[in-house]
Amino acid sequence: MKLLVRADASVEIGMGHRVRCQALIHAFQELGWQCQFVVDRRYQAFASQQDCLIGGESEEECKSEFLALARQADLVVLDHYGYSADDIVQLYQHQPNLLVLDDMNDRGEFPAKWLLNPLQQDYSKQIEFPLTGSRYALLRPVFQKFQLSQIPPQKLLITLGGTDPLALTLPILNALLASGFPAKDIQVLLGANAKNAAQVINSCRHNSIAFEQGLSDVTPLMKQAKMAVSAAGGTLFELACMGVPTVFAQVADNQTRSLEQHVPLDWCRSVRFDNVPEEVWQHRIEQLVEEVNLRWLDLEWQENARKMARSLVDGDGANRVAETINSYF
Repeated sequence: MKLLVRADASVEIGMGHRVRCQALIHAFQELGWQCQFVVDRRYQAFASQQDCLIGGESEEECKSEFLALARQADLVVLDHYGYSADDIVQLYQHQPNLLVLDDMNDRGEFPAKWLLNPLQQDYSKQIEFPLTGSRYALLRPVFQKFQLSQIPPQKLLITLGGTDPLALTLPILNALLASGFPAKDIQVLLGANAKNAAQVINSCRHNSIAFEQGLSDVTPLMKQAKMAVSAAGGTLFELACMGVPTVFAQVADNQTRSLEQHVPLDWCRSVRFDNVPEEVWQHRIEQLVEEVNLRWLDLEWQENARKMARSLVDGDGANRVAETINSYF
């Protein structure tokens, strides 16, 4: 059985689409499927050698080329905000065995055999089998196997995603240090393609702050985290699975719905950056740091937050999705 995944990654797009689709691919491969990413040639710097590259000049060229490929597959996974409802209708006509990954539920009605959203959302009757809620969150295999540390966590983990698109890590670090937060309690995690990585690393070395970059397994650092400052993409579900109370920096519009659902559960807080001009960011950073300092000393809130977070995500979502779809075939 052949599965094609249409997803891209770049500094602007981020790595989240690719990371969660890799988790899904791993689950399907365990069931014997042949899987391949189909990637816009303009983003090949973030692709692997095994990917199928399409297009060249425009997104429309990519979409047209992908339709022909989709017909030849047994299953297509679409994780791409560049596809409108009309585009999805056209894709579905070429390949009805279509799984659409969605976050915002803001494209209007479209047909699909399966739709996956790790949030509780209602979709139209055109979706034959909706897979919604945090039990379907797509986490990498390492999150299924982790065991909680017996040593009480001590670190504040700072992780702003695979690319840190707004380059917030360094100003957040500076604001934390200026507030008197102990450098010894900070752990920085940079994505392999993070913006301003060299400057962040220099600052960490200068201030004796622990840092790592491009880790394939982030669970050891999350185990050590008493709290986190994080972007609110797919990492939100990873941190929930690991039970890490978090102050999220919202860096993209598609993170809105997940924060609307998770912040009221009181395991996390959020400060938004994507909808304000850059000159306002410093004020928002100061708000974020104030929230971190307040929550860092609130041990009762942390304990309740850990329990709530772990109750939401069990790390088995990718297997759950793959087994559900595989049983159809």
